[in-house]
Amino acid sequence: MVAVFLDMLGFGMLIPDIALRAEAFGADGRTIGIVQSSMFVVQILVSPLWGRASDRLGRKGVFMACTGLSACSMLVYGAASSVWWLLASRIVSGLGAANVAVAQASVSDITTTEDRTPALGRMSAALTTGLIMGPALGGWLSATFGSALLGYIGAAASGLGVLCVGFAVRKSARVAVDTSKSWGNFAFLRENKAVVPLVAMAAVAWFALSCLEGTFGRLIKHSLGYGAREFGMIFSYESVIGLFVQAVALKWLIDRVPERRLLWVSFLLQGVGLAVTPLAPHLGFLFLASTFYAFGQGVANPTVSGMASKQVTEERQGELFGVMQSARSVGFVFGPSLGGILFDINRAAPYYMAGVVCAVTALLVAWSPWGLRKPSPAA
Repeated sequence: MVAVFLDMLGFGMLIPDIALRAEAFGADGRTIGIVQSSMFVVQILVSPLWGRASDRLGRKGVFMACTGLSACSMLVYGAASSVWWLLASRIVSGLGAANVAVAQASVSDITTTEDRTPALGRMSAALTTGLIMGPALGGWLSATFGSALLGYIGAAASGLGVLCVGFAVRKSARVAVDTSKSWGNFAFLRENKAVVPLVAMAAVAWFALSCLEGTFGRLIKHSLGYGAREFGMIFSYESVIGLFVQAVALKWLIDRVPERRLLWVSFLLQGVGLAVTPLAPHLGFLFLASTFYAFGQGVANPTVSGMASKQVTEERQGELFGVMQSARSVGFVFGPSLGGILFDINRAAPYYMAGVVCAVTALLVAWSPWGLRKPSPAA
């Protein structure tokens, strides 16, 4: 978890800087969008491959390779002299972004089915902590020392994560994988139909998140006259709520509420939070809407992952989490673009659209005949 935190810290440091640095290199809005989305496009393609490799070769080596690629991408970012080098850095980052999926598979290896969702919640908390601290630290470093330094410090953080895993984590046993099975997102889903709804939910949750993140700054600026200070306050508040839910509250909830019920309630909370956000007349109402949304998302993400993990045999856990990460990347590729288009038509439109999508997902989970099964043992 320390290694995940360090890599997410480095990743988060770049979040507020990428668009600004690309703009400083003369990039227009379309080019900036390509730079920002390129990592997720690559991630869609390679995450299942890395996950399958971790099933066959062991988690430790694959995690170190992915995190090493992440460190290299940040070195390229630090040394970038044009927007095309920024694009190259994001592509390399996408090639190594499956380290989170591999870490999640490692958690599934060492937990029982009863403890898996809370354990994945704690893993998400480590990720969230890095993403909370990263943008704040990155903004200060960029303003004080220049944006190039962000890449080098981020590379050092990811490199330290590689060392932590190399020295502190024992090599995991290889699992006997049936190599006759086909690979790829669609082949995996055909062979594991029970996880298809959960993979779709992962994409929906991150699609809604990317619609929010991609337009929220513009919404509060044009509707309420707020700026970066208020944006940062609300973003940090949502992150702290998510951290509390995943690190503390989720275990308590799992022990008392069936996971399927938690899932539909969490999507309903996200939908309500998103739908009322554009109606906010002042900052206090925004915090209230953010509470609904952040609590729902904090429950939904690890619950989806935990439920999916229980549907797949041990030999394919890595591939599962790679497919899940690909699905989330799909949400992040299309969410900002569609959200931006809808925002230009009507400021509230992306929030209503994402809210309806989450609410419909909640209703389908609550009322559909979709059932879960226990996977057959690996042969």
